[in-house]
Amino acid sequence: MPAINRILWIACIAIVLYFRSSDNMEAAYGLSITVTMLMTSILLFNYLLKRKTPLPIALIILVFFSFLEFSFLISSAVKFEKGGFVSVLIALCILSIMYIWIKGHYIKMSLLDYIPIENYKNQLKELKNDVDRPKYATNLVYLTSSEKSKRIERKIMYSILDKRPKRADVYWFVNVIVTDEPYTSEYTVNTFGTDYMVKVQLKLGFRVNQKLNVFLRQIVCELINNGDIKVQNKKYTTLHNRNVGDFRFILINECLSSESKLESWNSMIIRFKLFIKKFTISPAKWFGLESSEIEVENVPLILGSTEHTTLKRVYK
Repeated sequence: MPAINRILWIACIAIVLYFRSSDNMEAAYGLSITVTMLMTSILLFNYLLKRKTPLPIALIILVFFSFLEFSFLISSAVKFEKGGFVSVLIALCILSIMYIWIKGHYIKMSLLDYIPIENYKNQLKELKNDVDRPKYATNLVYLTSSEKSKRIERKIMYSILDKRPKRADVYWFVNVIVTDEPYTSEYTVNTFGTDYMVKVQLKLGFRVNQKLNVFLRQIVCELINNGDIKVQNKKYTTLHNRNVGDFRFILINECLSSESKLESWNSMIIRFKLFIKKFTISPAKWFGLESSEIEVENVPLILGSTEHTTLKRVYK
């Protein structure tokens, strides 16, 4: 990612300008290497446990390597003031970013409002068949963080029904899970007994490119062939016998609302996470949707209980 490359470039230049020579960099390098070795030993211990290695053997290996590495760590820590503090500062910076990102995710997930999709089946059917409204898209796609097959965030249904009702032939709610296996490429589907409402869960390995538009077209073709959804014939097309309609992706951009009432620490975590998010790759690029039809909607992120002030009308 360009942003990460620029950060690494600036950091490398700053390190070179600060230390100026390899001799001055010895303390920082030694401390970072010994800490890395120690972390590798801990990872090896957990890997052995995962592979069902007997606990005594795993402990012996951990203690043996840890003893050696702690010896190196103590000798390197003596040179903390001579440059070793640079490694500690960099590690603390990275650790803080990781903590803010993970903690912010858990805070948001614990307070988000999820709703059953089936409760809105009739409304979506009426909206789909409402010919007085212009068709917004043949396939309207939303990304959801809900891993449950029958639930989505309330903000998604609010976008469809309340924020200018969006008429479509099929409403897609897509959840993407990245698996520990490198090349997993599986999906599950729940149509709720309809041909216009589909919840898709994609399970992709961490080495698989998340080309969402390509995967969705494959899923649509399979569902059409199986009779789960209707054929989406197009009157005007450059492709012969095309039976898949157009796609429109709605990406919801969250911004923390002033109405949110959180503890000061949690509020600071959320604000820092939203700030860091500005420098990350956009969902459109991450999911390979640059050439697709996309609309970004800003939705206020209201977390925690809010205080409502009632206005009193004054007559003159």
